[in-house]
Parts: sequence; structure tokens; C-alpha cells
Amino acid sequence: MNFKQSDFNEVRIVSALVNKIDAIDAAYVDKISDEIFQRQPFFLTVLLGYRFDTTPIELEEIVRIYFLIWEYFRSNEQVQSKKITEACFEEFQLKNIEMLKYCEREPGNLEKMEIYASDIDSIKSKALLAAILFRLNSRPTLARMHENKRGMIFIGAKSFIKCF
Repeated sequence: MNFKQSDFNEVRIVSALVNKIDAIDAAYVDKISDEIFQRQPFFLTVLLGYRFDTTPIELEEIVRIYFLIWEYFRSNEQVQSKKITEACFEEFQLKNIEMLKYCEREPGNLEKMEIYASDIDSIKSKALLAAILFRLNSRPTLARMHENKRGMIFIGAKSFIKCF
């Protein structure tokens, strides 16, 4: 895996955003939800779709993950003007799932690590992806979720990062 100075600089940015997301209130949720609906309605649709498969407390944690992604990318001009489509999201989601299935067939851990490293190198923000993965494994509500559900949340989040 290759790290650049910008990757290390992003750690501070993402850390500040995590702190911001952890302190959100209902007014913030309403304001940002309206903004997302106007700029990226499919992003909000996917986020709201989790309400059918999760408890309210799990949904709150997932909302924080998606708002973290939004906060990271919201000032990007392209994110403000070009809407993510279901087709774009599904393309990256399918690629992520195929990569994981391919890795399952690899016999050695070294080969798997090389595939994962190559994949992570193509991510726009390694720090953001790491923060999401850390959150999924350290927040008690998320950590107690079945690994398949956590995996799908991660794949969805990673797919949106790729779309943005």
C-alpha cells in the first residue's frame, strides 16, 4: 500500500469530521438530510433503506457513517453538481463484492493482502475508509451486528466513496 503526505493530512480532517458527527443533534440531521436530498437523492435513498433491516439504534450509527461520508465530500464541486445514480452505485458495489469473492479463493494471506492493498490504493480517502471500518468494529452497537450486515454496510459505504 502506498501512502502519500496527503493521506496523512486527511487523518486530521477525518478526525475532526468524526468528532463533528459524534456531536450531531436533530436539527443537524434535518438540515443535512435536506441538503443530501437536494444534491444526492440516491445517497439518501440508500441510507433510508437501512431502516427496514436495522433497529433504531443501529440505524442511528449507520446514519453517522453516511453523514461522515457526506461531510467529507460535500464541498467537492462534482458532488454538488453530478448526481450519483443507482447504476454507478451498483457497479462499484458489484466490483467490491467480486473482489471479496476473488480473495476468498486465493490460497495465501500474502496474495489476499496484495489484492486488498491494491484496492485501497485506488480509494480517494484512505483515512475516511479506515475511520468507517474502525467505527464498524469499535462502536458497540455496530460491533454486535452480524458480520454479514456489517459487511454490507461497509461495502455500501465504500461504493459511495468510489462514486464520489
